[in-house]
Amino acid sequence: MKRRMLLGSMAFAVLPSLARTQQPKALLTVSGRIGRVNNDTTDSFDFSEADFLMLDTASITTSTPWTPTSVFVGPLLVDVMQAAGVTSGTLTFKALDDYSAPIPWDDLVRYGVILAHSQDGRRLNNKRWGPLWTIYPRDQNPDVLRGPIAESRFVWQVDRIEAGA
Repeated sequence: MKRRMLLGSMAFAVLPSLARTQQPKALLTVSGRIGRVNNDTTDSFDFSEADFLMLDTASITTSTPWTPTSVFVGPLLVDVMQAAGVTSGTLTFKALDDYSAPIPWDDLVRYGVILAHSQDGRRLNNKRWGPLWTIYPRDQNPDVLRGPIAESRFVWQVDRIEAGA
């Protein structure tokens, strides 16, 4: 009897450590028409923060309607999508506050849009545009990247992308 209690106590002692070893929360989840799945439970491709930060980065120096000219750094969205097996279609970017906006694949290629994780050397966070923000080279293309439609595609607090047809 004592032996069973001891084994039962040991099993319960292990449970908290098992909870700590679960997968970290995804920084970014890509779902929909994707070619690679690494989360069978949600049928999605999840980027941990470490995985996302390992992607090659690019920078865009531009202003936004909400910020002065800044240097934004993050991977090209084309590279993020290719890591999830997406090569075309309209992408719907979703934010922590459930704001969403569609961005056509052609924008990613034409403008070299990035999914910024940093602004002026500081990591974006949930209180400061983050965790991720879609950034276009607005100042380099003012005729086409200003106005309500273009500005709606500067989605901040991005945590999900749904790939469509």
